[in-house]
Amino acid sequence: MAARWTHVVVKVADLERSIAFYRRFCGLEVVRDGRPGGHTVWLAPAARPDGPPAFVLVLYLTRVDFRLDHLGFQCEARAEVDRLAAEGARLGILAEPPFDGGGDIGYVTMVRDPDGHLVEFTFGQPIGGL
Repeated sequence: MAARWTHVVVKVADLERSIAFYRRFCGLEVVRDGRPGGHTVWLAPAARPDGPPAFVLVLYLTRVDFRLDHLGFQCEARAEVDRLAAEGARLGILAEPPFDGGGDIGYVTMVRDPDGHLVEFTFGQPIGGL
């Protein structure tokens, strides 16, 4: 399997304050803005002329009951997402059955690691991955 790490989602209480922080301290810029009406903003280093960002930090506006929402990995094929979902179901750790979120979200499934953290596997997100 050649899954690539694509993003980390951080729950935040104030998108503007968080955007300003990551711009100031990390030099990140907004590359996808789900506002108005949405609750997520994607941040990455300055846009790459040769394609999508390799990795993004996703700020998710919600009640901050804990900081990390999930780790995201991109698969090389939709069938790989299905295989991982089936394996997660077999082990009793499937958190989200596969679904097509469309657009920038792509085809997604989620499983839980041994400590209960969500780990997302996608196909079709416009992020290069590490």
